[in-house]
Parts: sequence; C-alpha cells; structure tokens
Amino acid sequence: MIALAFTCLVLGAVADDQIVKKDGTVIPGTVISIVGTQVMLKTVTSRGGEAKIPYNLSDIKSVSMATPAVVVKAETPGTSPGAVVAALEPQINRLAGLPADWIVDAMARLAEAYLALNQPDKALGIYDEIDTLYPGSKYHAQAVAGKADMSLKMGKFDEALAAVQPIVTEANQNIAPSPAEGAAYAHAFLVYGAALEAKQKPQQALEAYLTVKTMFYQNANLVDEAENRAKTLREKNPGIGIE
Repeated sequence: MIALAFTCLVLGAVADDQIVKKDGTVIPGTVISIVGTQVMLKTVTSRGGEAKIPYNLSDIKSVSMATPAVVVKAETPGTSPGAVVAALEPQINRLAGLPADWIVDAMARLAEAYLALNQPDKALGIYDEIDTLYPGSKYHAQAVAGKADMSLKMGKFDEALAAVQPIVTEANQNIAPSPAEGAAYAHAFLVYGAALEAKQKPQQALEAYLTVKTMFYQNANLVDEAENRAKTLREKNPGIGIE
C-alpha cells in the first residue's frame, strides 16, 4: 500500500534528479536541500501540486543530479578564488552531505580557493567536513589529498609524500576509476609531484604531473594545473623526460 501511494504521489514528477536507495528503489524529483540527516526532495503529485518529502541519508546509496550551472562556471580554469568562493559556498551550504560526486568536487575546489585566499583554517574545515559527512567513502581520498596539499604549502614535504603515497599506490592499481576517484587521484598526484620537486627529483615529479593529464583527467582545473606545472618544470630542467 505504501509503495502504491508513493507511485501515485510522484506519478507526475519531473525526473530532473533521482535518489537511488540502498534497496534499489529509484525516486525521481528535484533535490532541494540537506536538512540535518535528510534529503528534501520536491515532487509533483498526480493532481499537479507539489510535495516536499524527506528521505534519510542513511537509506540512500547515491543521488543523480546535474551539476548546477553556477558550479560548472566556478570550476572553469582561471576563475578567481574570490569568484569561486562566492559561487560555491551557497551551494555547499545547501547540499553538503549529498552523496553526489559533484558536490564533493565542489567542496574540494572551495577549499583550494580558501587556501589561495590565505585562509587555511577554512580550507581545513572543509576537508574535515568531507570526512565527517562521508565517513569511510570513496571521498576520503579527496580529503587526504587536500590536507597533504596544506602540509606541502607549509614546507612539510615528507609529511605530504607520506600522506598521498597510499593514494598514489591505489591509483596505479585502479584501471577504471570513477570520476570522483579520478579527481581525488589527480589532486594526490599534483601534491606528489610538487613534493618530489621540492626534494630535487624533477623526473619523478614530471611523471606525476603527466599522469594527471593522461590518466586522471576528469577535472579540468586539475589537468590545467598539471600542464602548467609540467611546463614550468621542463623550462627549469631542459631536456628532462620520463622513462
């Protein structure tokens, strides 16, 4: 009876977004926000009205939701850190905790923008929030890579290397990474390459940067960064190549 009632309720729903529950149920609608431990979903009833229904995050496997245009624009290479913060922070405040790849990518991008604005406490808070909201998930690597990047910027090169080494090892064994995994791997390889540069290992650093471009190219910003670093490294080390 419950399933029948729900079917009637969402009969006229526009399937812009989809919640996929752990039991396999697929629920169409429009994601509005995260409220506490629930996702608020707007649906269209069979009578043409609207209903807002909460679903427990603990019951949800994933959420299919197109990346908002404002987020896509903010993640365009060359966007200023201030513009990134202005665009992404409202989206993250509304949807942090949503089990969707784009929101975690946006959180990582926001943290990077705060670092660029010399606000490391806010960046660290976002990385901690990723681990808090997505415990034991595939997104953990994103938080690890971000914190390692902070260690790197503080001159703690060995600490940064030690943090990302397990991610680098995992990445080298993953022949078909998901977009979320690819973005996390790319971030880790950028940190890995920069730490190797700092330790006077330019050839290994170049290989790390080129790996982002050839293997983990899901995030355009990270690919752009890898290309710039590889170019600069080659200019500093004429004739350098990889084996």
